[in-house]
Amino acid sequence: MTEVAARPQRPGRVRLLTRGLLRRCPNCGSGDVFTGFFAMRERCPHCGHRYDREEGYWLGAMAINIAVTEALFGAFFVLGMVLTWPDVPWTGLLIGGLLLNATFPVVFYPVSKTLWVGLDLAFHPPEPPEEAEAITARERPPGI
Repeated sequence: MTEVAARPQRPGRVRLLTRGLLRRCPNCGSGDVFTGFFAMRERCPHCGHRYDREEGYWLGAMAINIAVTEALFGAFFVLGMVLTWPDVPWTGLLIGGLLLNATFPVVFYPVSKTLWVGLDLAFHPPEPPEEAEAITARERPPGI
């Protein structure tokens, strides 16, 4: 009789997204995801999960970054108008909006990538071949 290896318990959707917001590996929660501010590892060194799962994978992260930036800009603009009505400082709102749209996407970039990985895992869990590849990558010594 052969023993079947038990599949690891999959984290829930909220946990996956929370880990992504915290710039951690959504799959296992490891914090060693980035090699620099912008450079993300190919795989999680702890669980072996491959982050770039298919061609064009990071388009989802770009869409998240753009959507959050524009939602924040919209809230900034409307709140600025409401709080200063009827003497709205249009020049101040314009400069503030430009600064927000120029800086926030850069700062939010790493979070958008890990958040996208978490969202992807929440709705598209790894298939058995992907899980086997992750186990193999995890067990392989570094540098090989």
